[in-house]
Amino acid sequence: MNILLEERKISQVVDYLFSSPEEIPQLIGLTKHRKKKTAWRAAWVIDHLNMQKPGVVAPFYPEIIQILKSTSFDGVRRSLLKVMLGAPVEKRDDGELLDLCFRWIVSPDIPIAVRVYSMQYVHDLLPEYPELKNEFRHSLLLALDDQSKGVKARAGRILSSLP
Repeated sequence: MNILLEERKISQVVDYLFSSPEEIPQLIGLTKHRKKKTAWRAAWVIDHLNMQKPGVVAPFYPEIIQILKSTSFDGVRRSLLKVMLGAPVEKRDDGELLDLCFRWIVSPDIPIAVRVYSMQYVHDLLPEYPELKNEFRHSLLLALDDQSKGVKARAGRILSSLP
């Protein structure tokens, strides 16, 4: 599988995985690889796989959440958060990941895409945790002071949608 990530185009890898779904667990495992590039590419493939066939990685949501909580690679975070945004809310319910998303939203050291996906992740869970609305609003207000136009724009849109 690692060779596929290095040598083939993404669409070929995704097509291969559709025809050989038994390889998906190996791909999920590669997102935990010690090499940043390998882990990121594996997460990128998972994202593309999920975009083309939503739910194909659904059996792996618990493992994806564990990877999100343990990885230090922002590329892996970005791709796997995007995958989890497509999951039903009840499958995303993890207090530790929710806490991490709050921290990522306000951290200027975290890349824009991870921060933006974290905002959406928390926003989507607010109906389950209405008591977090004030903390979330505060986090978004902090994000409005960010230098990034993308972070400011998403924070502003989400803030205006909060009741």
